[in-house]
Amino acid sequence: MVKKNLVISPTGEKENSPNIEIEIDEIELSDSIEAIHSEDIIKKVFLAPAGYPIKPFDVPNPIQVSVTDENLFQAYATEQWLGLSVKLNDYIFDQLIIPDFAFKIKKILPKKTHRIGAETKFILVQPPIRKPKFKKITFNDIIGNGQAISKAKIIVEYLKNPEIFGEWAPKNILFHGPPGTGKTLTAKAIASAAKCAFFAKKGTSLIGNHVGDGASKIHSLYNEAKSHAPAIIFIDELDSVGLSRAFQNVRGDVIEVAASLLAELDGLETSEGVITIGATNTLKLLDSGLRSRFEEEIEFPIPTVEERVDLLKLFSKKIPFEIEIDFKIIAKNTENWSGRALHEKLIKIAVHKAIQQDLKIVTTDMLMEIINQGKNNKKEQKPPSNIFT
Repeated sequence: MVKKNLVISPTGEKENSPNIEIEIDEIELSDSIEAIHSEDIIKKVFLAPAGYPIKPFDVPNPIQVSVTDENLFQAYATEQWLGLSVKLNDYIFDQLIIPDFAFKIKKILPKKTHRIGAETKFILVQPPIRKPKFKKITFNDIIGNGQAISKAKIIVEYLKNPEIFGEWAPKNILFHGPPGTGKTLTAKAIASAAKCAFFAKKGTSLIGNHVGDGASKIHSLYNEAKSHAPAIIFIDELDSVGLSRAFQNVRGDVIEVAASLLAELDGLETSEGVITIGATNTLKLLDSGLRSRFEEEIEFPIPTVEERVDLLKLFSKKIPFEIEIDFKIIAKNTENWSGRALHEKLIKIAVHKAIQQDLKIVTTDMLMEIINQGKNNKKEQKPPSNIFT
């Protein structure tokens, strides 16, 4: 600290007014003061993506954040967080590229420092990769669909031992057939048998609200699958984003998704261990360009009488009551019923009826009553034949 005299000359009309001399202390910003402050500066801070305080619609959870250039991220982070006082487990928010996205402070070095300085190094810590969970299915849970199961076993072998396939590896497979015939079930059985990650999406869920959203969702889906490889991407209701232009008015958001999906289907390398399985109920409605990207089309037909007998036996094993059912009679009276229809519209309704009426047994007559009621409802739903005459 240095003593210094300051002379102040008074203003006014009097020429002989004396000067006023004041002695003040002058503070020097010396290196020693700066050294004291530098003791608080963090050398390294480890950040983990934490997400948004409130989850916006159409935002995946968890959000994947990665650094492409360490030096660029360093400059970016320093610009917006320089001077902040932080401690372990605090949250700091991005306000530039991803506004209001939070990062959690996982570690600070040295431990007793708390101030972010120009030399602080930011290190992004990625959370451990977790495979998405799904209900495990075995091929024993699937009745019929012999062609699909034969192909499924090839896919399983590839996902387990991709090196033996080389350029002959399966990549894109298309399942088609009426609703409830086992397309999703078979895809899950493949993933269960191969013990690989399974990403299931409805086609409509890939359409975004804004320009670029759909393309971003597609690319994020495939990037996540690659990070979990081996993996299966199952896109149900594929026609919702891949409908032939002959059957739709061209929509920009749908075309964007379809174009991005085509790029991903074309760009997949066999070494990446990712297989795309598309599913549609209406094969003829699919865009020919999209359809051509699938190397094989596998049909899932309505089950035969024999297959319906086996399905009824399989479902009846889980009925929590005694059963007296003639499976052949029920199978003959459920022509054109899918496996899902047998489970949801027949067996489940019978179980609910037994509970409601406090019955101890499920019988053939009970099931036939449900079947006939369903047929009568369909007749009532038909419009009069002369309605437009």
